Amino acid sequence: MKRLRLGILSAANIAQRAFIPAALRSDKVEVTAIASASDKGRVFLEQTELKTRSGKPLRDVVRLYHSYDEMLADPEVDAVYIGLPNHLHKEWSIRSALAGKHVLCEKPASLNEADTNEIIDTCNRAGVVWMEAFMYRFHPQYETVRNWIRQGTIGKVKTVRSAFTFVLGNSNDVRWVKDYGGGSLYDVGCYCINVSQYLLGRPPVAVSGMLVNSGSGVDDDFLGLMDYGDGQTALFHSSFRQSPRDEVDVVGTKGSIRIPKAFVPGTADAVLMLSTEAGVERFVVPGTDQYLRQVDAFADYVFTERKPDVMSHAETLMNMRTIEALLKSACEQKTVSL
Repeated sequence: MKRLRLGILSAANIAQRAFIPAALRSDKVEVTAIASASDKGRVFLEQTELKTRSGKPLRDVVRLYHSYDEMLADPEVDAVYIGLPNHLHKEWSIRSALAGKHVLCEKPASLNEADTNEIIDTCNRAGVVWMEAFMYRFHPQYETVRNWIRQGTIGKVKTVRSAFTFVLGNSNDVRWVKDYGGGSLYDVGCYCINVSQYLLGRPPVAVSGMLVNSGSGVDDDFLGLMDYGDGQTALFHSSFRQSPRDEVDVVGTKGSIRIPKAFVPGTADAVLMLSTEAGVERFVVPGTDQYLRQVDAFADYVFTERKPDVMSHAETLMNMRTIEALLKSACEQKTVSL
């Protein structure tokens, strides 16, 4: 069976902790190279116990590059996963595309809509697949939730409430650096925006944002209100300073749906709570690895020469447009129309 030969562009924590382990379990991709501009890649390969599907230690089969360009020049790399800091997503998405590599890029796509448009246009012209990595979209719990919404189980959806918060204790983390695209909105608030648009099915018409900055230079906390018209709204909270939450509530005219582990459910069974006039029901969705499902879907898009549809380019652009509007609203302290 043909497998997509994958290079990992940056040995970032998200790559080490979640993406690489998932990719190694896939029968559709093969991790062939890692590029790390620092010593992080070498240390990772020396210390990791990860093995390939055939049981070989990862360090024995993967090529380590100390230059991103060197890995992009490798003819045995078909595609790359980009887990670099946010401000580098545009540059390396474009350079990867121009090198003929397909691209799975961590969210957010870039720092603004214009740069994201440039990425997508370049990838389209180069004939490569580019997809923004919102891994939660591949978890089957959302198939259940969207079916309930389509079937009218909770009536007309009126509000989507979401929160993605945690304590970012490392003061040297790049997510505290404004010039690198730091802040809770870019890092985790983007999930809340994305899920709201996913469940409501369209972009907002106006947004209001408020940020809390305790001297870090970025938004420690961000609170957003999004107006979708027709009496539908979404509210969210992202934070680097509060205890962990990743939850979504969908409130309709006849009931509500609660997703207690909306973005990082792990591989254990996921639980959904459905409240209607009949009472409260608890539904269990069998556990899965959403990172594995994401990389398998990406490989399928490449092999079938299709543009991503689970996380489409239009939704990526919509997300970036909304982030920009929310930041403008917070800075100017006024509602911003889209």
